[in-house]
Amino acid sequence: MTSAGTPTATPGNRAQRSLTVFSLAGVAAAVVIAIMTNVLVARFYERWDWTSTGLYTLSQATRDTLHELKEPVDVIVFLSASDPLTLSVRHMLTAYGGETRLLRPRYVDPDKNPAEFLALQQKYKLLAGKTEDGRVVTDASMVVARGERHWFVTTDDLIAYDEADGRVRPKLEQALTEGIRNVLERERAKICFTTGHQEISIDDGGPTGVAEFRFRIEKDNYDVEVIDLTAPGKQTPLAPCRVVIVAGPEVEFAAKASQRLIDYLKQGGNVLLLANPVLDEENRIRPTGLDPIARAAGIEFNADFVIEQDEGSRLPTGLGETYFATPVLHDVTKGLFKDSEKVEFKVMVSAAQSLRKSAGQSPTALLRTSASAFSLKDIRPFVEEGKTVRKGPSDAQGPFDVAMAAELPKPAGSTEKHGPRLVVVGSANPAWGRNWRETPLLGTRMFMESALSWLSARPAIVSVPEKASHDIGLNLTEDSLGEVLRYVLVYMPGAAALIGGFILFRRRVTERRSRRGAKAPPPPPAVTPPNTPTDGTNAKGSESGEAR
Repeated sequence: MTSAGTPTATPGNRAQRSLTVFSLAGVAAAVVIAIMTNVLVARFYERWDWTSTGLYTLSQATRDTLHELKEPVDVIVFLSASDPLTLSVRHMLTAYGGETRLLRPRYVDPDKNPAEFLALQQKYKLLAGKTEDGRVVTDASMVVARGERHWFVTTDDLIAYDEADGRVRPKLEQALTEGIRNVLERERAKICFTTGHQEISIDDGGPTGVAEFRFRIEKDNYDVEVIDLTAPGKQTPLAPCRVVIVAGPEVEFAAKASQRLIDYLKQGGNVLLLANPVLDEENRIRPTGLDPIARAAGIEFNADFVIEQDEGSRLPTGLGETYFATPVLHDVTKGLFKDSEKVEFKVMVSAAQSLRKSAGQSPTALLRTSASAFSLKDIRPFVEEGKTVRKGPSDAQGPFDVAMAAELPKPAGSTEKHGPRLVVVGSANPAWGRNWRETPLLGTRMFMESALSWLSARPAIVSVPEKASHDIGLNLTEDSLGEVLRYVLVYMPGAAALIGGFILFRRRVTERRSRRGAKAPPPPPAVTPPNTPTDGTNAKGSESGEAR
């Protein structure tokens, strides 16, 4: 303390002030870091999918769809809180929300919000009923809506159950992305299938039918119409058709019908020819009658039968007539490539004829066989006599093009963004229904959908890769129940007892060692006062006595 009464600046006071300053600075820094972290989190959203099958990892097709959104899209979920799918739907929509702010999910529980559900039911014409336990169910689990356009997503669209092995396959991403792309379209293009030459029926729901392809087309906001090119009298015009599909005719196309398609093509129409080899009554390969149509775009049919010999491309069974063709980079096939260089998906082709370019023309190849393939002009020895398929001296050697595409110049006065387009495939099997049911045929499905999108100049139909299937619930056998019993009654209690015994033994050993090693502390040394003689006499007393 100074004379004026002011406290002296001691080292302790300076340390206290420094500690206060540093504490305030630390609090301020923590506030700044928290604000910056929230800003960064708000601007750069990131999620991690730790599920074993990547259930909530979005495909590139889905991300592209979300990034292309220009206006809000509503997703109304009609699942109750007790529904097993509710949690998955919430997680998936959260992942979608991480890619765009224009997706607006809305959850309406039919059990908790019956008035709101009733209003939406009347708006979207939903059917509803109650289960035995009183829960409300509808024919639509979700509605994807943009303005007046809406798309229903049912429970069957969200998940597939295989009764044979008791496993389920999630389809949530496929259903959501498909719904979003459909409501973005403002008009419904018309797809026309020809008939009259024994083409594959659009009502054939078998593995080799095209009913599944037709269903896929309709779900993607296309209108489907069948036009008989051989019908007498007044004929249905082809002009309103965005794309005309000729699906695997079994008899030779009539010249008049071919001319109608040529006129339609030259006037700005788009044609998809799926033309496998046509056999006559004696099993000889004969012209399809579609040659003039393909030739109008610079494509020629070779009227042969392609056999693939490459073991890595052909199926292990058969003669080599069914194989996986390699895509060639084009707008139709770019979805089959990874990074525009490496082929990621191949396309299955069966019983195909090869194609070639016309002289002076420049169509583009889409699918190609390996160099080991060869083609046959006469298959009677193998069909009728059962001989082994072998390449003869006159048989052509691969590789062969089995699918090609071409775009013609725009007709005079056309307002379209592109000229007439033609895709020719030397086989009808890419349109078979099995392509939409069997996972290994994803590439074939993507090829067909992309070809249709390119022809109609509409956004690509989404082919989201399927998620891996997994077991549903717990499948407990007698052995499994016995194992659970042993774990619960033997292994787990035994392990707990062993751990407890070890801890008890360790404590006792530690305590015993501590008691054995403990010793009494030595007495403190005596302190001798100053000026005290070591012999114990009093120095002052002695001096006094001598003085006396």
